Amino acid sequence: MTGAALARGRTAMPRFLARHGWALGVWALLGLLLAWYSTLIPRFGQFQVVSITKNSLPLIYLAVGQAIIVIAGGIDLSLGGLLLLSNVVAARFMEGQPLGVALLLAVAILVGLALLNGLVGLVIHRSGMPDIVVTLATSYIWSGLALWILPSPGGGTAPEMRWLFTGSPSGIGGTWVTPGMMLALPVLAIYLVLRRTRLGLGLYAVGSHREAARLAGLDVARAKVAAYAFGGMLAGLAGLAMVALTGTGDPRFSVGANATLNSLAAVVLGGVALTGGAGSVIGAVAAAVILIMLNPILSAMGIDPNHAQVIQGALIAGVMMVGGLATILRERSS
Repeated sequence: MTGAALARGRTAMPRFLARHGWALGVWALLGLLLAWYSTLIPRFGQFQVVSITKNSLPLIYLAVGQAIIVIAGGIDLSLGGLLLLSNVVAARFMEGQPLGVALLLAVAILVGLALLNGLVGLVIHRSGMPDIVVTLATSYIWSGLALWILPSPGGGTAPEMRWLFTGSPSGIGGTWVTPGMMLALPVLAIYLVLRRTRLGLGLYAVGSHREAARLAGLDVARAKVAAYAFGGMLAGLAGLAMVALTGTGDPRFSVGANATLNSLAAVVLGGVALTGGAGSVIGAVAAAVILIMLNPILSAMGIDPNHAQVIQGALIAGVMMVGGLATILRERSS
């Protein structure tokens, strides 16, 4: 190996760690939590792996969607409302339908929510209003529509759709293979789009410095619309996963609000800078699984459920503070 190759190798590793170090740390933390959880329960096996995988899917999808929007310099408080909308539309119209019809409805939901949220991104860009204001308003709109479509919990979906997201036609037990594929395939596709395409690089550039990106010839409006469209599509996927897990639709506003807050916590814990332009969806995936695991870990420790809720909230608040501090330090160092 030549001296030049050795030099490149020495400089490549620090760059890799600087770019992916936080995400690797989050995955290491997830591994430690899994190892610790396995010591807290009598037996850790396939059932626990399947439960963690499938129960994490809705939050993973929502966290990845939120991460894309944050990377592009925005923030979306309406993703939980879009999850509700997808959930109740699927439960209302998929119940009793054959697989072919259910799949067509699923595609229609994903495309429809992508277009709907892409329109929100365009409104934000054209109006110049802060993302947080517009998406807070649309969150109430989507939640209200969900309640209008399905006034109370109910409905259902095709057994094959349940199998796709849970590994079992009944949603109980099953294998981790299909939910694992439903986790890996969308995340890998999004990761490749962000890291290997002109659109993905444009999202990072716009999130890093919008004016500089515009002066460099990048289409800022296209990036904003694309980021929100991806977020809407993934929120739709989260809603489909929810109805597959529970077997019913649930229009309660609190479900969407909690999902939105948890997606933001997963984004911060996953190493995505709230200021935009930095981070990876891979870290957000591990962070989402960690947040899902908090409840079973606290329960296995014998902590009262009411106290566990307080502890979980405190941990999420601490994560947000640490993430904010890391963002400040990153900006100062750059």
